[in-house]
Amino acid sequence: MRIALLPLLFVCACGSAGERTLEASVYGEEFIEEGIPAAIFSDGWSVTFDKFLVSVGDVTVSDTPLGDEGAPHQIFDLAQPSDGAGFSVAMDTVDVQSEHAGYVIGPSNDPVAGNASEEDVALMKDGGYSIHVAGTATRGAESLTFIWSFSTRTIYADCALQGSSDVQLTIHGDHLFYDDLFSETPKVAFDLIASADDGDGEITADDLAALDITTQERYQVGDLTQITDLWSFIEQQTASLGHINGEGHCEARRDD
Repeated sequence: MRIALLPLLFVCACGSAGERTLEASVYGEEFIEEGIPAAIFSDGWSVTFDKFLVSVGDVTVSDTPLGDEGAPHQIFDLAQPSDGAGFSVAMDTVDVQSEHAGYVIGPSNDPVAGNASEEDVALMKDGGYSIHVAGTATRGAESLTFIWSFSTRTIYADCALQGSSDVQLTIHGDHLFYDDLFSETPKVAFDLIASADDGDGEITADDLAALDITTQERYQVGDLTQITDLWSFIEQQTASLGHINGEGHCEARRDD
């Protein structure tokens, strides 16, 4: 359901056995930079993002920090165009003993700008946010806006590089609109989200929290029975946004 584009340029400096100079980037692919087309949605909606802010830090390869240990999280706006390259997060020479990477998307008390504006950095810091998205959903003459902020902290571990020379932290914006938390073939859907609108044309967290999903045929939550409303469902879905090198998978664990 996602389009994988150009990977991050890899820089190699040959040293002792196992040493590689790696540059990590973060990238939201076409779906975040250009929008999710109606063909991807099961119900004919399309979505464009005005902002897609993420707080990224603790990037590791072989359990070794990439960049300065304890460096602050960086705030990136993945809705900004990157011509398929993504945005640089860190570069360092590490002794690669295992082909695994890791990173964290979570709030930070003292974040710094990646490519985001100082105003956006302040928004994320003051709100205690890890992810902040603002966009518009359209279907025919219908148009609805949304501004959602999340404070979830997700640790992405054991991201398999599988011999790849890339360390691209790939963020899948379409996962926010998945209709199942555990299915291997969820649909990308917006109808239920649209139905939460209280009539003002803006879908808020409060609108979504007021929508009970326990009677829905879709929107299955597995054993996470505490998730009973649509906001909590989407909030949980944020833990599935992070991948490695396009479609590569990581072990994701919420730690909030």
